[in-house]
Amino acid sequence: MRQIEAIAGRIRELRTFNDYSQRETAQKIGVSEAEYAEYESGKKDIPIGIIYKLASVLDVEPAIIITGNYPEESVCSVSYDGTGTVIQRHPGYRYLSLAEGFKNKQMKPMIVTIEPDDDTELFVHEGQEFNYILEGKVRIVVGEKEYFLREGDAAYFDPSKPHAQYAMSKRAKFLTVINE
Repeated sequence: MRQIEAIAGRIRELRTFNDYSQRETAQKIGVSEAEYAEYESGKKDIPIGIIYKLASVLDVEPAIIITGNYPEESVCSVSYDGTGTVIQRHPGYRYLSLAEGFKNKQMKPMIVTIEPDDDTELFVHEGQEFNYILEGKVRIVVGEKEYFLREGDAAYFDPSKPHAQYAMSKRAKFLTVINE
């Protein structure tokens, strides 16, 4: 089973468990009922921001939706030598979640690897976001502005504005920490 279908199945089960209709769930996360139905059927890839909104509405950790695993750590969760939960949301954009084992996270640290020529859609989500460029050059779009960053540069921004990161000439990698 593909990851998108597994995620869709978990969302459907959690929604049903919470006695929400598709319409109610769509309204709570701010999408149309038709779009939500595509997410839940596995026909349309679910943006990470929508997964976080669903986790909040369904009162679960995002890790449960993404991996099906329940976080157990409440004191310390460790990722050794680049290990973590791999989340492949769409071609050219790979997340390595570094704290999926920690319960009740207030921050979501991830290493993001992006390929050049990726035409990622703009994301919108709650909270605040921090990006630190580890490798390559990255163009970050936030609202109407563009920022060009390279290894060692950082950006802290309001992710409720449409935003995305793009590799400029070769594969790029950055640390992102999201607080929602």
